[in-house]
Amino acid sequence: MNFPLLLMSFAVGILIGITSMGGAALMAPFLILVLGVRPVTAVGTDLAYGAITKMVGAWVHLRQGTVDLAVVRKLALGSVPGGLMGSLAVILLPRFTQHAEHYVRSAIGVLLMTVAAILLARMRVRFPEKTAAPGSGNFLYERGTVVWGWVVGFCVGATSVGSGSLLAPFLMLLYPSKTAKVVGTDVFHAAILVSVTGLVHGVSGGVEWNLVPVLLAGSIPGVLLGSRLAPLVPAQPLRAGLAAVLLWTGFQMI
Repeated sequence: MNFPLLLMSFAVGILIGITSMGGAALMAPFLILVLGVRPVTAVGTDLAYGAITKMVGAWVHLRQGTVDLAVVRKLALGSVPGGLMGSLAVILLPRFTQHAEHYVRSAIGVLLMTVAAILLARMRVRFPEKTAAPGSGNFLYERGTVVWGWVVGFCVGATSVGSGSLLAPFLMLLYPSKTAKVVGTDVFHAAILVSVTGLVHGVSGGVEWNLVPVLLAGSIPGVLLGSRLAPLVPAQPLRAGLAAVLLWTGFQMI
């Protein structure tokens, strides 16, 4: 049993439970910087682990009725092809350059810094109280959803980062006053996207399967504990601290 990894996955689980932020932004850098896992393999391992955890959350939200399946379909229409392209790009990259690991590591670093900026912006920017109704011709509900789904999918397939942190602000524009529906739709879509991309990485041999049980053993109890602590912990200072950590980690990865 890898106890440092177990403790880290437990800590990540707590943060997920408190902040609802995806674990990939925290776990992938830990696998690379602390455990020395190759960046390409860290991406696949993170996706395989995330797929299992998100499936559980997706089932819960589906039963609660907090998933907009119409939006999930539009997102998946773009994200699944994008995720496949991102995954294949990372898998095939070593065939074209000897610096593939460096490029993947740098890409993760840039995306971590982007996520940190989005996290800070979410603390400062107020989303509109109302938006146009679905089906009214609003670009966000139609082509914009598919396009942004493709962008998120490619980022997730290539770096494992972004299934929640890049999508949540977009969904807030669709459902500005329905937090439960934002979270449920986000988690359900992420379960589809991460499962597809994780499968591609797994088939290609890009997953350290021996690490996945340890990640799950730590993160699941952590999420349960974090969910209970969420009402007691001030979210804003925690998010600000998390953004600072992501900025520093992203800088180290580049």
